[in-house]
Amino acid sequence: MDVKAIESLMPELESFVSRYLSHFGRVQNHAHAMTILQGLLAGGDRRNVENMAETIEGGVVRTLQKFIAQAIWSDQDVLAELRQHVCEALGEDDGLLIVDETGFPKKGKQSVGVARQYSGTLGRVDNCQVGVFVSYCSSQGETLIDRRLFLPEQWMVDEQRLAQAGIPSSVIFRSKPELASEMIQQAIIEGVPFQWVCGDSIYGTSPVFVQTVRELGKWYVVETSCDARVWTTKPKLRPVGQTTRQGGRPTKNAKPLKKPRRVDEVVANLPASAWKRMSVAEGSQGPRLYEYAEITVWFSEQSRPTDRRERLLVRRSVGQDSELKYQRSNAPAEIPLKKLAEVGGSRWCIEKNFQSGKGECGLDEYETRGWIGWHHHTCLSMLALLFLTLQKQRLGEKTSRADCSGGPQRTQTPAIYKRLDRGRTRSMEPMANGP
Repeated sequence: MDVKAIESLMPELESFVSRYLSHFGRVQNHAHAMTILQGLLAGGDRRNVENMAETIEGGVVRTLQKFIAQAIWSDQDVLAELRQHVCEALGEDDGLLIVDETGFPKKGKQSVGVARQYSGTLGRVDNCQVGVFVSYCSSQGETLIDRRLFLPEQWMVDEQRLAQAGIPSSVIFRSKPELASEMIQQAIIEGVPFQWVCGDSIYGTSPVFVQTVRELGKWYVVETSCDARVWTTKPKLRPVGQTTRQGGRPTKNAKPLKKPRRVDEVVANLPASAWKRMSVAEGSQGPRLYEYAEITVWFSEQSRPTDRRERLLVRRSVGQDSELKYQRSNAPAEIPLKKLAEVGGSRWCIEKNFQSGKGECGLDEYETRGWIGWHHHTCLSMLALLFLTLQKQRLGEKTSRADCSGGPQRTQTPAIYKRLDRGRTRSMEPMANGP
């Protein structure tokens, strides 16, 4: 995209940003927000504040650094407005929330939340920050709508470190599934329309996460591990206070009489007739084909069976080296297997959002170390990503979840342009959230 084409988008960008200006506090902050958004969209070698100030006419380095790291404006309010914007532009009752985390490699020990921890982005344990994100996905498009910074446990016991990073005293340790659960509940409180929730095995094997989604009345299709335990028939429970035949202490809780089996053991006994080949989406080289099997099971959660039966889905890749993926869903029996396969395949939409957010909106290109700076920067990057999503929608480009199913897609190289003129200026109690 050349300079002339970028400049032609300025009216749209100004109109887009005008909706959010009241959430940036002081009037002086309005121009700073516009400058940062232009800088994030501008691309370049690295979108730190210095480079953005140089790229955008009138940008002042120290002023923009303060706007990101110290200025008093609520990223929570901006993202709440973003979610309402997404509801209006992309919202569908059959919408999908996808949860996943992404890593931000860092050097040193000062950046908030940094630690040696596993990052799927890097594919290894390394020194990094990890953010848990939620993406909204519908047939109209997809974009990131919320995020939380994951704070490792070693951070939460170091008061000096917490104070230096500016972490509020109200923030307590939350696991990644707990952070994701908070964001899903927040979406429901704000009226975001969706029916489905997707996530990888970190979330699918978490009793806290799946129980939260069930209690909220939503359906999930989440990955689970091969060693997850299930019963293929509803297990009978030993009543409270009863002993075994061999005697011993009476049970304090009802316990199943029969032990559950590993998922991979159950699947290994499936007959060839149990597998059905189907297409989950159209890819660049034709339909994406997989073989699926389905079993009705009761999952073991904290050594007890789930109250209701669930559907264990097994996806097998087509080819000589077939790979098995396991998913669980609480969707009712009348929902066809093909629908569940399509929903489960849509999980890669959030990978596409991460690629676009980092490649086109500078999601990972920040130099701020503190709590406020991380939340301000990621908020503005998500705002820039929504603008791009709406422009793709306006231009008729494919952004629906059907295009995401089955695997991540490569994003286009971000547009690089030199200078832009600065623009004109259901009832439920919320859980404790992050920043």
